[in-house]
Amino acid sequence: MKLPPLAALTPRHWLIIIAVATVAISGLFIFLAWRVLQRLGPDPGMPALLQRFAGAGEQTLFAQIAAAEAEIARQEGEAARYPERKALLESMQNDIAAARRRLPSEAQKPEMAQLIYDLARQVQGGPGGFTIVSLTITESASEARGKRQNYQTVVYQVQVTSDIDGIIHFINLVERSDRFMTIEGIQITSGGVHSDRETGAIEYKPHTAQLRIVTYVDTSANEPGPRRS
Repeated sequence: MKLPPLAALTPRHWLIIIAVATVAISGLFIFLAWRVLQRLGPDPGMPALLQRFAGAGEQTLFAQIAAAEAEIARQEGEAARYPERKALLESMQNDIAAARRRLPSEAQKPEMAQLIYDLARQVQGGPGGFTIVSLTITESASEARGKRQNYQTVVYQVQVTSDIDGIIHFINLVERSDRFMTIEGIQITSGGVHSDRETGAIEYKPHTAQLRIVTYVDTSANEPGPRRS
């Protein structure tokens, strides 16, 4: 089909051409804008009408920006808490070191029984005083607790006689000692009451207590170190 020359076109033909070109250009612009919105994704600052045509998913530009901003905020929060966490870690390390210093070493193990006797001398018992009747020691095998620390459980079975105040005082002295000791079991037998026939005075006999005192001996120094080739 042979098209008429431009000079021969009537105003009506020009209007049709301009309208078709306008529609085509508008359609191309809308298509390109739609492609851009699909890549950008929804943005809070975008008009609601345009957000309806925006793409969705983690691959959109605004989603990636939001994820990056969230990660930056998280890392900034972690950085802000670093001094606090460092101080907490140092405090925990100091507490662990202090706790380990309270544990007797293998060389100090014989001193623990003597320490129990020394603590008993500090007790202000009743009329009958405070007496250690017997003390027996039971040692377990060394146990691995951690990568480098080995501990041995040592149990002191102690039988004492005293009034109730003296027994309580002794328990407090043991558990507050500079060396770590804990009382894991106690059995008290009442001493009863005795009446003097001549004077009629009532005398309270001392109670008998069986105490299970436990400590842990640090045996790490006895372990052979790594061999060097």
